[in-house]
Amino acid sequence: MIQISKLLVVVEDKFDQHALISEVSAVAGQFGAKVTLLGITDPPPDDPEIQVAQANLYEWTKTAQLRDLEELCEALEQAGISTTVQQAVGKPYEEIIRAAVTGGYDLTMKPAAEEAGRLNFLFGSTDMQLFRLSPDPVWIFKPTLANKLARIMIAVDLLAFDEEKSALAEKILRWGKSVADVVGAKLHVLHIWDLHREFTLRSKVGPSSVDSLLQALEQRHREWLDQAIAKAGLDTDKITVHFRKGDAEEMIPAVAQAQKIDLLVMGTVGRTGIPGFFIGNTADSVLRQVNCSVLAIKPDGFRTPIKI
Repeated sequence: MIQISKLLVVVEDKFDQHALISEVSAVAGQFGAKVTLLGITDPPPDDPEIQVAQANLYEWTKTAQLRDLEELCEALEQAGISTTVQQAVGKPYEEIIRAAVTGGYDLTMKPAAEEAGRLNFLFGSTDMQLFRLSPDPVWIFKPTLANKLARIMIAVDLLAFDEEKSALAEKILRWGKSVADVVGAKLHVLHIWDLHREFTLRSKVGPSSVDSLLQALEQRHREWLDQAIAKAGLDTDKITVHFRKGDAEEMIPAVAQAQKIDLLVMGTVGRTGIPGFFIGNTADSVLRQVNCSVLAIKPDGFRTPIKI
């Protein structure tokens, strides 16, 4: 089982205090994790004249932020969660990643930050940068008072001959299982498969040959999924498996919405040897469409380009 003993919680300027306390308490309380509340302030301007004029505003902002952090800290302490406060100055996503790595945190949590002008897009620019660049698990949650995690879905990508992808699939299955077990959520597992350039193949080699190939490919994917589920220790009688043929970019958000998923656990596809190479078209598209909380997991050995 995945263990979460140290939890980093990012607190931005605009947040729903009750929703944040409820969400963090649900995770930290069940795992028995110690929480650090992190507030980040933009650095003062480089221009000396502007810097002098805004010096008081900068200090006031840090003081007001500290007051909010301490209020949250007290509320979490009253809920029985050991909590500390930390402040940083700089670009938010860079400071979050630095704090997570240097502090040895098991998980980073942050409320989603919808940005003006982005209709139906839950995640803000800092959220997307964390999804792209953080080497550690990142949980961006949708702030809501009705935040009981009733349904968790794991989106699994499998290729038997790709060891890195298979290892990532096992890792996200274990994360999803651990969270579902601890919070008592119903667990769904989604695997989407497809035949690359099926339409072109039908015109080149004929429908019967393609149908035979599809049948064999479907069987292989079912076997890969069954093996991955068994290896991760999931009880098939206690999970709901969605095995679909189609386009992952379209089907992952569609299934998540249809099943009223509260938390989507997905591997953020990358290559461990290339710093910062994270999001492909599929992952980027999915993150821009889903309207639920997301727990994003990187492959072991992923290297962030952020200087620590």
